[in-house]
Amino acid sequence: MGSWAVMRHSHQTAKNPMTSFNLHKQKFKTAFRQILSEGDSYEIGEAALPAYAHPNPLIDWLFWERIRVAYDFAGSREGGQNVLDFGCGSGVLSYLLAQDGCSVTACDVNFGPLDVVREKVAFPSSIEFVEGDILAGGLKEGSFDVIFALDVLEHISDLDPYVVEFRRLLKPDGVVVVSGPTENLFYKIGRRLAGNRFTGDYHVTNIAHVKAAFEREMRVTILKKLLFPVVLFEVFIARPE
Repeated sequence: MGSWAVMRHSHQTAKNPMTSFNLHKQKFKTAFRQILSEGDSYEIGEAALPAYAHPNPLIDWLFWERIRVAYDFAGSREGGQNVLDFGCGSGVLSYLLAQDGCSVTACDVNFGPLDVVREKVAFPSSIEFVEGDILAGGLKEGSFDVIFALDVLEHISDLDPYVVEFRRLLKPDGVVVVSGPTENLFYKIGRRLAGNRFTGDYHVTNIAHVKAAFEREMRVTILKKLLFPVVLFEVFIARPE
């Protein structure tokens, strides 16, 4: 058993991975509800905090399932993992991975929502927080085993430079894990159910466009499609050719 697998096992001897995930999920949902009860902003809405805190079981599943899939994927890889959480948003995934012993770099162009969440949740001190655009440089070539880009790339109109940068930052056997919305009618209805504060105005593209950008540079494999009753979100992994 690899060191990552041993590490994860040691963290979860008293509870299985799903139980651990659900405990952390409830911690963040409580924090998000406290934040929203104190007032919110456009940024908090677009970080989807209202959706992640939503009492509707369908909305809850739709938004948290993508994080769970990414979390489980990281846990399936043996050996110590150095990961980049690109567009870390509220920091949920960074928190989960750091709790399991991953070396995490959390990056976003705007730490506004994250700063609010960090007032409610104590994040592991091991996380390196980097505010800014990764295209500005500063991250070492070939340094990451996994790059996570969950529900963020649909906000970027010119994806090609980011795909090239992801490839530069990956180790030779590294992977990128991407999720994003289809932006079809059912997704838009779901977003409306999540609340008017989550407008989706930042979305300039969809997962099909994002996937096509990666396919020009890497080999893409679908990890999961979230269906209800049609595909609302896709999660895929991309590996350098």
